[in-house]
Order: sequence, then C-alpha cells, then structure tokens
Amino acid sequence: MRTKKTAITNAVLLLVAGVASAQEQAAAPPKPEDNQVVITGSRLANRGFLAPTPVTVVDSTELKVSGTQNLENLLNDTPQFTANQLNSPTANTVQAGQPSGTSTLNLRNLGPTRNLVLVNGRRYAITGPDFTTDINTIPTALVKRIETVTGGSSAVYGSDAISGVVNFILRDNYEGAEINVQGNWDQPTRTPTKSIDLTVGGNFDNKKGNAVLSVNFQDRQGMTRGDLGGYSLPSLGDGCVTAASWSATGPGTPLAVPSGQTCLSAGGRPGLVYSGSSTVPTGRIGNLPLYGSSGSNAALDAAMAAAGLQNMTSLGAIFDATGKAVRPYTTADAYDLGPLSYVVTPQKRWVANAFAHYDFNEYATGYTEIHFSNNTANVQIAPAGAGANFLVNTNNPYLSPQMQEVLRQLDLKESGTTRVTNGSQTLSTTPGDGLAILNLNRRFTDIGTRFAATDHSTFRIALGLKGKLNDVSENYLTDLKYDMYYTNSRTTESQFQTGSISLSRYQNALLSQGGAAPVLNPFGQNISAAAASAVSIASNSAITAEQQGLAANLTGRLLELPSGPVDFSTGVERRHAYSRYSPDAYLSSGDVSGWNAARATQGESTVKEIFGEARVPLLSDKPFAKNLSLSGAFRRSDYDVESVGTVWTNSVGTEWTPVDSLTFRAQKQKSIRAPNVGELFGGQGTNGPTATDPCSSRQPTAQQTAAVRAVCVATGVPANLVFDPSVQPTNFLTQIVGGNPNLKAETSHTTTVGAVFAPKAVPGLQMSLDYYKITLDDAISTLGGGGIQSVLNLCYNTIQNANSVYCKAINRDPITGQITAPTYVMTTAANIGGIKTEGYDIAGHYGFRTSWGLMGADTRWNIDTNWTYVKELTFTPIQDLPNITNQCVGSFGQTCGQPVPKWKGTARLTMNSGKLMLSARARYIGAVTVDTYVLPSTSGGTPPALDSLTNPKIKGYTYLDLTAGYDFTKSVSVTAGIRNVLDKDPPVLGSSQLPANNTIAATYDPLGRNLFFSLNVKL
Repeated sequence: MRTKKTAITNAVLLLVAGVASAQEQAAAPPKPEDNQVVITGSRLANRGFLAPTPVTVVDSTELKVSGTQNLENLLNDTPQFTANQLNSPTANTVQAGQPSGTSTLNLRNLGPTRNLVLVNGRRYAITGPDFTTDINTIPTALVKRIETVTGGSSAVYGSDAISGVVNFILRDNYEGAEINVQGNWDQPTRTPTKSIDLTVGGNFDNKKGNAVLSVNFQDRQGMTRGDLGGYSLPSLGDGCVTAASWSATGPGTPLAVPSGQTCLSAGGRPGLVYSGSSTVPTGRIGNLPLYGSSGSNAALDAAMAAAGLQNMTSLGAIFDATGKAVRPYTTADAYDLGPLSYVVTPQKRWVANAFAHYDFNEYATGYTEIHFSNNTANVQIAPAGAGANFLVNTNNPYLSPQMQEVLRQLDLKESGTTRVTNGSQTLSTTPGDGLAILNLNRRFTDIGTRFAATDHSTFRIALGLKGKLNDVSENYLTDLKYDMYYTNSRTTESQFQTGSISLSRYQNALLSQGGAAPVLNPFGQNISAAAASAVSIASNSAITAEQQGLAANLTGRLLELPSGPVDFSTGVERRHAYSRYSPDAYLSSGDVSGWNAARATQGESTVKEIFGEARVPLLSDKPFAKNLSLSGAFRRSDYDVESVGTVWTNSVGTEWTPVDSLTFRAQKQKSIRAPNVGELFGGQGTNGPTATDPCSSRQPTAQQTAAVRAVCVATGVPANLVFDPSVQPTNFLTQIVGGNPNLKAETSHTTTVGAVFAPKAVPGLQMSLDYYKITLDDAISTLGGGGIQSVLNLCYNTIQNANSVYCKAINRDPITGQITAPTYVMTTAANIGGIKTEGYDIAGHYGFRTSWGLMGADTRWNIDTNWTYVKELTFTPIQDLPNITNQCVGSFGQTCGQPVPKWKGTARLTMNSGKLMLSARARYIGAVTVDTYVLPSTSGGTPPALDSLTNPKIKGYTYLDLTAGYDFTKSVSVTAGIRNVLDKDPPVLGSSQLPANNTIAATYDPLGRNLFFSLNVKL
C-alpha cells in the first residue's frame, strides 16, 4: 500500500511528463538517484524540475483498461494523433511501392513520415521506402509507457522528428512468468480478434544480469461490408433526391434536374444516392455519340435506332446477360463495389522479443535487444474492371447484327490514324479497316474478387555498453555516464495479388486471330474458363528495408555553479538506410488492371552526425525563482545525398519555477526531415484514391461555372460532356506518383510555451497547458501539395489556366473526357509546399482516496483528462503562391483528408476498491464540415450554399467506454469492457467518404459496440 507521500511524489513525476497516467500503480518509494531519469525529448538527466519540451504519457494501465491489442488504436484515441486512413486495420488498400498491412502514426496531422518512432530511446526498424515504422511490430505486452514529445526534436534525435517523437518504453528487466489472453468481438458480426502473450524473465549470476523473453500471437479475423451491412451498404454518393425520400443515412429516390435549374429549385433536396461503378459485369459502351447529335451522322443514327439506342444518354449502353441485347445505361445499373470489400482486414501476427543486460562491473553494463515479428495480412476488394478504349472487330460474332452495324459505322466515322494503348501494347486503326474503337467498361465478376496476401517480417538487434566513468576533477566533468550501441534491422515483405487482368492480353483476346472467333466474349456474362485464363494474371512484388545505426553519447555535469550543476550531453551517430521495391513485369510495365502498377524503387542514404546538449541553471531557491534554467541543443548532420548535404538543427529552451506549485516552460527548435528512398528514387506508379473531377457532374453545382467549363474544354473534355456524369463514372481517379533525386530536406521551426500547476493545497491535482506552433517549409509532397485533388482544384477551380503546370499534368480521353491512361494525373514528388499548425494541449490528473468503497474501506480514485485544441492547420500547396492555402481546421474531405476538429479529447474516471477496478472513459471528436465548403470560405472565395451539399457537416461525437477488472489473487486477474457502449454508428457520407465504406472508418468507430475480455495469470 502506498503512503500519501509516495502518491504525491509519483504524481509530480507524472506531471513532469505533461500528463498523468490513467491509474496509479503500486511502487516502492523512489531513491534520490531514481529521480535522475532520462525524459524523451532530452538526453540530459532530469534533476527534479521539468524539461522544456511537453511530453504526453500513456502508461501500461491505460493499455489494460482500454482493451488495447493494436497500439495504433490506443494512440489514435489520443488527441495529439490523427487517424491514418492508408495504414490501419480499416485500410483495405494496397499502395503501389509501399508496404501493406502495416500501421503507422500521424502526429499533429503532419503525416506518418514526419514523426520519429523510438523504442527505449533508440530508432526502430523501418518498413519500406518511406522509412516509417510499423507499430504492429512493437509488443503491446511489454509496453511500460508511451511518451509523445510535441514538436521538432531533430537536435536531440536527428531527422524525421518534425511533428515530434513517439518513444515506446518497454519492460526489459523482469522476473517471473506471465500469460495474458485477450479476446475482442464487435457486436454486429461477432468477428473475433484473439491474442495471447507469454512473458518470462529472471535474474542470473547473483542478480548481475537479467533476461526477458516475450512471445505474442494475434489473430484478427476480417469482415466485409456485406458481413457488416447496416450503414455500410449500399455504396453511396451525393446526388439530388425527391424531398419525400430524403434520408441522412440511406439512399433516396434520384430526381432528374432540368437544365438550368438546381436541385433545390427543381423541388428536390441534395441527398444520398446509390453510387456504384459504371464498369459493370455485362459490359458498358461509353463512347457512342448521342442519337441526332453533331457527333453522329445519318448512317450511325439509323444503326443506333435499329439497335434500340435512340434514347441513350451520355452514360452509354449496357448489354444484357446474353450479350445479344443492348439498351441505354442508367445509374440503377451501376455495380456496387462494397459487399465483397473488407471493412477490417484480417491479420495474423507473431512477435518475439528478447532483452538481456549484464553488469560486468560498476563501470560497464552490456545489454542487448532482439526482435522478430511476422505479420500476414490480406486485402480483398471487388472484382477487377477494365474501362478504356479498345479495338473490336466490326463483325464480332458475339454481337447482334444491329450492334455489328453500329461498330461498322463507328469505324467508317473515324478520321486518320488513331493509336490505342493498353498496357504494354499500342495498336493503330484507320477508317474502314474493320476495327472500331469502343470505350468498353467490363467488370470481371466471372474471374473473382481481387485478393492480396502480404507476408511481412522484421528482424532487429541492438547491442550496447553503458556505464559510468570516473570524475575528471572534483568540480568539473563529474557524474559522467556513457552509452554506446549498434542497431541493425531488416524488414522484408512479399505480396501476392490475384484477380487482375493484363490489358494487352485483354486487347488481343478481343480481336479475331487468323479469322477465328475472338477468344474473349466480354459482352454479357459469357467469359469462358479459357478466356478467363487468357486474360487473368497474378502479380508479385517484394520490399526490403534495412537500417543500421552506430551511436555513442556521454552525459554528466560539466561544472558546478552557485545555482546548481551545468548538465551536458554530447555524442556522435552514424546511420545507413537502404530500401528496395521489386514489382514483377506486369506491375512494373503498367500492363495490369485491378491492382496499382508501380516501377521498381531502390536507393540508400548515409548520415554522419555530431550532437550536443546543455542545461545551465541561472537561479535556484530565490524569491519567485525556485528554479530558472536555460537549455540548448545542436546537431550537425552530413548526408551523402548531394541535394541534402550538411544541415544543422538546434533548440533553445527555458524552465522557470517561481513557486513550488507552478512551472513555466518554453522552447524554440529548428528541425529537418531528409527525403526518404521512396521520395528520392521511387519509380513511377499508380494509385486510385477517391477524388472529384471538377469537369464532371460531381463538381458542386455552385462551382459549375463558365470559367470552369472553359478550362475543361481546353484540357480535352468534349464541350457537350462538361459536367456530365460520364466524365467520372466512379468515385475513384488514378494518379501517377514517383520520386525525385533532387529533393532537399524539409525544414521546420517549432515554438512551445507552457505551464504546469500542482497546488500543494490540493494534493494529487496536476494540470498542464501547452501552446505549440509548427511551421514547415520546403514540404516534400506530390505536385499540388495534396495529391490528385489538389492538382484538379488548382487547375480548374483556382488558377484556371490550361497552360499551367497543373492542367498539363492531367491526361484526358478526347472522346469521353475521362481522366485516362497512360499518364492520368501526374503527381510526382517536389519540395513545393508548406504547412503551419498551432494549437493547445490541456491535460489534468486528480488522484485521491476515500475511506469508503465497494470492496473495502480504502478506495483510490483517479480522474484524468487530455485535450487538444487545434487553432490552425494550413497547407500551402505551392509556396510560390502563398495566397493559395488550404485552411483545414474544422474540416474533412478529399483535400484536407481525415477530420481535423478544433477540439478532440478524452476523460477517464477510475475507481480501485480492494480487488475491484471500475473505469469509464469518454472520447470526444469535435464537429467538422466538408472541405468543399470550408476551403473557399476561409480563402476569400464563394463557397457553395450548405443546403446545396449532401451531409456537409459531421456533428461532434462522444463515445463512452466502460471497463471492469477484478484481482482474484495476486496472480490471477480479469479485465472486461465495452467500447462504444451506446452503439453509435459512424457518420454516413456519400462522395465525401474517406476512402470508402460510406463513412470515415479510420476516425470514427466503424463497428458499433465492441466487447473485450482479458485474463492475466502470473506464474
């Protein structure tokens, strides 16, 4: 049982970290030297006063009471973090050239590449060309606490620490044996996630050494949208519906809006509509000119009338299942991509860790850390589709005579020589050669779903020697400690993808060879086993990532001043990183439809560094100056990448304690992030995020202006198709991404100012308030600073000049106006942008005891809260155009990404009474508005009226979680809980969903109520 004095002492230590842990843990009274601990954000010893850098702490108790099995889930609940939609359990996607099935962290909404992940204060393994760390590889069972540093820390830790540092402190000194078994189930589908952890450790050689071994196995079952049902089906988009059928959570009855009117003026209401893909299982032709239009002629009109297409719209024509009959296509014919796609991806994970240390003598302790993990994960999405221009014989025997005549007339209507490229093959056609160009859109349900299986393995070893050195003199260079270590990590990943087709094979199979009937009949549902075999392919890719580090540092007291010792730390470090991405011939050539293509990537970089840090006490034990100190740090980094060269980073900070209960802290830092291998040497590849083509009907009505129309026509959209649904048949658009070897380092400047208050009059109460401001220059980003949506917006909605670099990056099909191969939208890397964010972190802890309780006379209570207020998050896509900014606070959408509420926070109340623990947590995510409204509103433009948008606002969400625990004995305990007790569905969205599932599954709970149970046994 702790004494009151011990509880207060530990509370102060929690205050040092900037936030208290969720629940007090039993601990022996600390020895005086135990207070000299290293705090993340500084290599200096902590001597009883606060570091200038704010640190947020999550301890092992919070992992237990929240039912955490995957660490990223817990951290995403923490207000300083934003969900990462491309690397999470709900990320049912494969990014070309990047690892799959991994989980990364997004601190301060600056992206996963701009924070640095440490384990026990040392860099961890990298996952691939982007040099991020897979949080799946960090063992949850061994985590003592997680410390998150706000703002740049490059002077202390080196490159990547732009938004901050996340340091996982693991148990590496353990005696005994422990088994923990845990299960987690969602209520709608009862799909389980099960895990088991075994940890053993002990001392040896008269307690000179200790060794720990921990093994974890986790099996997370996946579920599809078809399994989940409810809000996730059918797939939804934005549209105009009848007022009577409008629903905030489901599709209404579409209302056709007459030309010259808006949805509202026509008596409708902007609302959710069914939104499938127009690439359908029976095939759709998308490039037929309208009957009687200027694009047709009398002979073609007659042929289309004979085929029954005289009433066809710009959406084209659809075949029936036999392929012989054809009729005008309607939006009701769209194919739903949702039911077969995973909401949560399945994963199996093995993690093994071994730690050992040995005290050779009082001056030297050797230590080692060994890690191995294997993670297999699967991705499943709807069957592949091919939608492009293909050549088809005009006398194709699978077509009706009427459709053969339509093709013959299309052939005769051609002018000159036309080249058609599909995959690695280009063919030519001329008028009257018996070949017609068809914009054929076919979904291959007869081949099967797209499925990607990833096998991801990581090995890491750290070897080190640390200890103390003799004082150089009585007053100078005293209390010296050293730490030298070497780390080596290697990550390998293999990925096997099925369900794709070869575009060149598909084109060849459509054509007659030697007068024989084509192998492939894509019209209707008539693909034979032989035809499927002729066009379907399996693709493979592999990733290797290696990182080696060698470091040495020395800490101690430089000299003694009247106000106290001058602490210092200095050292050297060398790091080498290498990564390679190896796609097979199909992926590297782009001859694939179904999975994203990418070219090979390979590169390496080496950096040599020298660093130093010092803290000078200025005043001590004076009136209004219990402590006043000044600290500073520097790092010189010499990269072998010519475009980066030598860079300097630095920081300066101060701490002032006017009275015992109040401390002020402030710091300014300059940090850098060197470009990674993917950004420097990445081969060009494709991916298909959700986006809105401003030349399609998906452009908000208020922004369908004459100026936008003119740019659309100038960039290749036929005038009669501007703002037409056929210009963008699905929510997804394709972009080309790739590297740039001339990139330089990003540079950031961070300012933090804060105060910590622990009044003696209220024992157990601690509060902290910290202000942060981060400004990033020369941000490495895709062209436009935000990917495909930013390029499209800059071209059509902002700059509106067809000769701009952004408009020239867009490639369109001259017949359909659709964004198309081979270059789609080019968004390669450049030092082009800037980011600025600022806000406040507020944390509090109050621990107290009562003489009454449910299970005994002595009950401990803990109240903890942690909040972030984001004042600004501004992305400048092009720093050369500083007036064009995306001010994303309070918004979400295709440009700003995941929701960025002004307020996000958590609060927890925990009671420990005897053997019983009860805890309740509230999680709050503030209200946000879609960025198509927010961005023009904050940049001086004219936003669309809110009532002209579909579900433009997401209200504030409050989730309630409950947990109970009981210690049957000192060795056996159980914990059970419910996440999202009130079973709240996530917000239902149409075209603004990110990236799918009719919602934003990475931010909001997608599975409703969730139950967990764990059993812990100490042997």
